[in-house]
Amino acid sequence: MTTIKKSIRKLNTAIITTCIVGFAVSYYAYYVELAKEEDDLYEAVCDISEHVSCTKAFSSEYGKGFGIIPETSLLYAPNSIYGLTFYLLVAILSISNKYVTSALVVTLGICANLGTLYLAYILYKLSNICVVCVSLYVVNAILLILAVKKQRKLYRNNGTNKKKKSK
Repeated sequence: MTTIKKSIRKLNTAIITTCIVGFAVSYYAYYVELAKEEDDLYEAVCDISEHVSCTKAFSSEYGKGFGIIPETSLLYAPNSIYGLTFYLLVAILSISNKYVTSALVVTLGICANLGTLYLAYILYKLSNICVVCVSLYVVNAILLILAVKKQRKLYRNNGTNKKKKSK
């Protein structure tokens, strides 16, 4: 096995591991949101103080549909559902070592990080720190870095293969 293939395999493992972490944290966010809806007295582990509270963020108007999708829409769902879907999709797509699929993963990573900036601004606006949210912001940043590294390796490897074939 070539060093490039080993390197790509390691990146795939890192991407999938990062997606598993993101999926688990998103699932916890979903669990907290459901528990709070069922029991108003429920106190999550991530609720540390008045200004450090994940349930405050999840129960805000921005906790579902990112605060931009109308309640009447079929897409109006807790943000954690979007997170679960995103991490699952990226994990599945990252199994492929095709350049186009890798470019799609990078594009999804960029979109996730743009969403991160938007939601971080919302937290600032709410005067709140959400430990779960910030954890997912870090996961998204790591995921984008790994996806870009993989795409660059695939691009270099593809260029190397074309040079070998033309000789």
